[in-house]
Amino acid sequence: MSTKPHSATSQRVIWSMVAVGSLVILALAALLEPDARGYGTHTQLGLPPCGLRALTGALCPGCGLTTAFAHAVRGEWLMAANANPLGLVLFLIVCASIPLGITAAVRDWSVDALIERAGAHRWALGVAVCAIAVWAFRLVTPL
Repeated sequence: MSTKPHSATSQRVIWSMVAVGSLVILALAALLEPDARGYGTHTQLGLPPCGLRALTGALCPGCGLTTAFAHAVRGEWLMAANANPLGLVLFLIVCASIPLGITAAVRDWSVDALIERAGAHRWALGVAVCAIAVWAFRLVTPL
């Protein structure tokens, strides 16, 4: 299966969307009040409570991510890590995506080439492994 390379304009649009999307995520996190329970902050966006938590009482791998972002954007690093350690890691990735997206858009970097060069597939696997590890830890040490 061959892939057609993106045009220079579409590369710039993609990178601009990465930067703007990351800024929007951080702005939303700043507008939210972190839930004192360490999870549930996402309901302020009109989203439903976690279905797994409602059914089982256990936190899912995503529980606390929005709360972690809301704490991290305020510089409350320990509170963010307590809400969800992976959330703090993802927050740092989102922060790094802003200058990366701007630089890549200005310099017209290839999305595909950067993904391959940076080993993004390995990074994604690492994030998935961390999510599973956080979830496993939470299952043996419930709130």
